[in-house]
Amino acid sequence: MSLTNVHCQMLINASAEDVWSVVCRYGDVAQFHGGVERTTSVNESPIKAQLGADRVCDIHDMGMHIILKEKIIEFKEGESYRYKVYETKNFPVKALFFEFSIQKHNENNTYLRLDIDYKGKPAFITPFLKPKMQKLTRDVLLGYKEHIETGSQNVPIKDLRKKYKSA
Repeated sequence: MSLTNVHCQMLINASAEDVWSVVCRYGDVAQFHGGVERTTSVNESPIKAQLGADRVCDIHDMGMHIILKEKIIEFKEGESYRYKVYETKNFPVKALFFEFSIQKHNENNTYLRLDIDYKGKPAFITPFLKPKMQKLTRDVLLGYKEHIETGSQNVPIKDLRKKYKSA
């Protein structure tokens, strides 16, 4: 199956270790990220990202209650992880994968990158989803940037868009 890729990379004003420690909070992202209403561990999966970690994310977007069931399928400690969305509710995709990766820029700055690979359901909507997916990659990274740099929690995404217009 051919997937479409969108990605975004953002400079975070923090060390690679600090960025990784927050990105690895896979099971409790709702505790700090304004885009996620609730995360629930599946099968007693740990909060920290690791191979096989399983969660459910509840998201409200444009009046829709979206549920994503996700499982980490690739993991490289201190570098990256990739998860598969294996079940969705109110989100029109046949396949959906997210990959977070970090790259040290210098001692106090790190690049955080998010890649999303997807195929719409039905397939013909895939190109129409691209603008939404591009916006999603940036919004997700803004939530991480805000929390890592300021410690703020659950700042609404619309406020982050205003604050970081040029990011």
